[in-house]
Amino acid sequence: MSSTATTARGSTPVDAALRRPTLVLFMVCVAIFMLMLDAMVVSAALGEIRSDFDASIDGLQWVVDAYSIPLAGVLLTFATLGDRYGRRRMYVIGMAVFTGASLAMTLSQSIVQLNVLRGVQGIGAAMLFAVALPLLAVAFPEAGARAKAIGTYGAVMASATVLGPVIGGALVTQFGWRSIFLINVPIGIAITVLALRKMPETASTLNQRADWLGSLLLTGGLVAGVLALTRSHALGWTSPTVISLLVGAVVLVIGFLCWQTRVKHPLFDISMVRKPGFTGTAIASVAHMATLMAAATYLALFLMGTEGCTPLEMGLRLLPISLCAMIAAALSPSLVRRVSLGAGTTVTLAMVTMGMYLLGNYRHDDSWTHFLPGMIIGGLGIGALTAVNQAASLTFASQENAGMSSATFGTLRQVGMAMGIAGLGAIFSHVAEDRAESGLAAVPGVASVPQNLKEQFVDQVGSGSGHEVVGAVPAQFRDAVPALTRVADNASIDALNALANLGAIVGAASVVIAGIAFVIDRRRVSRRQQEQKPEPASLSVPV
Repeated sequence: MSSTATTARGSTPVDAALRRPTLVLFMVCVAIFMLMLDAMVVSAALGEIRSDFDASIDGLQWVVDAYSIPLAGVLLTFATLGDRYGRRRMYVIGMAVFTGASLAMTLSQSIVQLNVLRGVQGIGAAMLFAVALPLLAVAFPEAGARAKAIGTYGAVMASATVLGPVIGGALVTQFGWRSIFLINVPIGIAITVLALRKMPETASTLNQRADWLGSLLLTGGLVAGVLALTRSHALGWTSPTVISLLVGAVVLVIGFLCWQTRVKHPLFDISMVRKPGFTGTAIASVAHMATLMAAATYLALFLMGTEGCTPLEMGLRLLPISLCAMIAAALSPSLVRRVSLGAGTTVTLAMVTMGMYLLGNYRHDDSWTHFLPGMIIGGLGIGALTAVNQAASLTFASQENAGMSSATFGTLRQVGMAMGIAGLGAIFSHVAEDRAESGLAAVPGVASVPQNLKEQFVDQVGSGSGHEVVGAVPAQFRDAVPALTRVADNASIDALNALANLGAIVGAASVVIAGIAFVIDRRRVSRRQQEQKPEPASLSVPV
């Protein structure tokens, strides 16, 4: 028997994985915790990053999107490579790239350097995400054990996603923003060594080739779409640049889908679209990330800039989302077994949408507790939906194609995050700048303020600085600080409310569309089952 098919003791790699399921689960969960933590931990550091690099709202958006876009663009490619060359190998390489990029980011000297390195870190994260669920699928082949493992995985993912601001806040408050990346280094080195020594290889025998053209088309389409959204508030939706970017994004994504129908080894199996429940699950994957998860970044900026919270205080105020998400994710295995995929996905997405709605309607005299109902309901929805979504992703493909299936939904989630950050950021910045400009014009004596200072004030409010902007007001205009503070606060409040309303509208539309998709699928399956029923046997007795 070949060495690629057996271990030194003559057992298959799958047998080795089955002997160490808990260890595999531990290493997968550590990696996922790090990846999701880094996706959200930057929210606590955006204020300091903005100050250190004098970054605009566009630059701050790319701190998040530079991580999400590679995850969406190359996740499917790495899933295929993991299926072909070995998921353990992909795990180790991914952890090494992620750790190295984290170290390099601590040395960044500009917002451009930071964002480029975030992109490299996102590539390492894509490698790890691509093999996470396939590793669990092999380590836990029995349905009940797999459901519990996925529940643990979902709980870790959900908790890390919203614990990020807490941990990040503590690190930024005590050690500065660079510490949120430096902490990855010792953990990454330790887990890489452990994987090299203890993680069994679980490569399949698929003879597939990586679809690099598909990755290029998908990544290009996403970059163009995000650029269009981030530049729309500055240039306008009718500007030639924004229109060109939107057209380019559509053309590239259509080109990707067409290419997938022709290439021998596609990144995305088009036949999965015909599987019952795929469309509704895909919509939920995009929608929950594009709404409440993306909005958490701007809520963090609001709490620090307008409510005056330190990074640690901000993180602690967002803790209810984390606690509710962990509780819901822990209970989700029983939910998966007792309700249909359509019902579970639609209800949990509706909870996320309700949470998004409740974040809005904030008034000037409200405190941070206004956000509690939305955080609790939304957190429960996020935790349950994450676990249901992960379990569903393994039902649309065979075990040898588990990497492709789980990576498809991982890609959809990152598409949602990237588009949500860009879209919600565009509406936040547009409303904040508009309100700041009109409010500034009504301040007595503002006519004597130089135009460049007024423009800086409006730009800083639009970047989410809130009333922190008044700290840079020149001494000769100190008498206007109270009025300027009210202008900045009112502009930020209006922007947050507009963001919440837009997110709630998108979420509600997604709930309706996903629900319709599940109903259509159920009817299609029922009709197919009726057609496949055998003809009733004849009651006559042959003579």
